[in-house]
Amino acid sequence: MNYLHKFIRGVVLPSISKRPLCCVTCKRNYSDAAESVEEKISLTTPAHVKLPPKTGKINKQKFDYFLVLDFEATCDSPKTVVPQEVIEFPVLKVNSESFETDSVFHSYVRPVVNPELTKFCTQKFHTWMQEEKLLERNTKIAFVTVGDWDLKYLFPMQCKGLRLPVPDFMKSWINLKVSFAEMTTVYPRNMVTMMKYCQLEHEGRLHSGIADCKNIARVLKDLAERGLVYELNGGLVKHGY
Repeated sequence: MNYLHKFIRGVVLPSISKRPLCCVTCKRNYSDAAESVEEKISLTTPAHVKLPPKTGKINKQKFDYFLVLDFEATCDSPKTVVPQEVIEFPVLKVNSESFETDSVFHSYVRPVVNPELTKFCTQKFHTWMQEEKLLERNTKIAFVTVGDWDLKYLFPMQCKGLRLPVPDFMKSWINLKVSFAEMTTVYPRNMVTMMKYCQLEHEGRLHSGIADCKNIARVLKDLAERGLVYELNGGLVKHGY
């Protein structure tokens, strides 16, 4: 069985779960630890961040597709579940020319250590990647996240617990917070902060993984319309995965 098939083996939920969820707390706990880049860039944001004006065109990007990802994890309120496990796995395939969403992968995943759900189904993220021709040698892709928590900590910990290797294509990514900071010199606290500065209205339910992905994709497009050419700026370096 493909390692990502094993990872994605889960349940289709009629609703998120009976477990009280507090994904805000999960990510806040991680954020409070402070990533090294946050220590270097001031977190004190001014009332007005100066963004370059929109140019009316989008510069050629270094990637063919951006894969916007925002995991949601198990978490009890007020105490965080240990270990945290992925319960929602949403990914948007965003075209780098139009910055429109070409395809969506969305799965709710059965927790292994703290299972509450028993009906299994197979959600094949790897198969979706293949069907979308994202794994072909001449296709350049980049995962996009808000912060490093999803791919630097949560996903590797989950893979380690399942004795699975982290796929090479998920070992580097674009941290949209860093991209925003490179353009403005201000490191944003979260997605909502970036949307505020881009004058974008938040849509959907906050901390719904799929809704967050759609809002992240809107910020991604907005910054590209202001001239930003995205670079990889996050990755697994000293974590042994």
